[in-house]
Amino acid sequence: MTPRLRLAFWWAVVFLALPLMQVTSPAFEAPPDPAEQDRLLSAMHHYADQYISSLPNFICTQETRQLEAGKKSDRWHKGDTLTTTLMFNRGREQRKLVLVNGKPVEPGPKRWHAPLITEGEFGILLSRVLGEESQAFFTWSRWETLRERRLAVFDYSVDKQHSTLTLSLSDLAKATVAYKGSVWADPATGAVWRITDAALDIPPALLTRAISTTIDYGEVVIGEKKYLLPLEATVALLLETKKVRNEMEFQAYRKFEADTVITFGSDATPGENPPPK
Repeated sequence: MTPRLRLAFWWAVVFLALPLMQVTSPAFEAPPDPAEQDRLLSAMHHYADQYISSLPNFICTQETRQLEAGKKSDRWHKGDTLTTTLMFNRGREQRKLVLVNGKPVEPGPKRWHAPLITEGEFGILLSRVLGEESQAFFTWSRWETLRERRLAVFDYSVDKQHSTLTLSLSDLAKATVAYKGSVWADPATGAVWRITDAALDIPPALLTRAISTTIDYGEVVIGEKKYLLPLEATVALLLETKKVRNEMEFQAYRKFEADTVITFGSDATPGENPPPK
């Protein structure tokens, strides 16, 4: 059995991915002057600080497609497809696996492959990169067009001393590592439309050569308001002998209703402690 790799920002596991959505580079544009760069970064920090508290309580469906390939191969083999109900309640995420390859999950031992455990995409990565505790070092990168939006792109790095990214391989090895990445943000509002990360200097004991992240956000209507929420993400992992990729989509966002019933765990009973609106 392949040991499962767990990746955590303190208490939350964060997506590690490759870009999913089409990006085009506009004609060369001069970078903003230092004062304007500082203004942009300030807007991005403010956006991240209030992001989680601005979200409503909601439910959505997360579909995860698992793929594997040889270490030097580009031929990906499809694995299991996992369908999960995700509940976001007062800033916290809960998940319940409901389908594996389109079939209801049956009681008993697991019959699916789950080498990567990922959660915390609804604001955790934003807060760890743009929050004060990260002490990330930002540098201007470029202007770029993403889904017909002109966005400011900054690169960042977080050294090991200030990192909250912890990688663990089952119970065999664990390490906190430095990481780097990029942030795509609206220059007017600081709203983040894409964020990436990549672990640096991974210890050999983790049997992992590379691991990286992208989360793509888009406008989603919940109730009568629009919110920027994850639409796609991919976990990309290079092990000693193979490559692993999880491709995730988030769909069917909806607000809690008065009669909403969702249970997590075998001891829950229908109608018990329904989530608040």
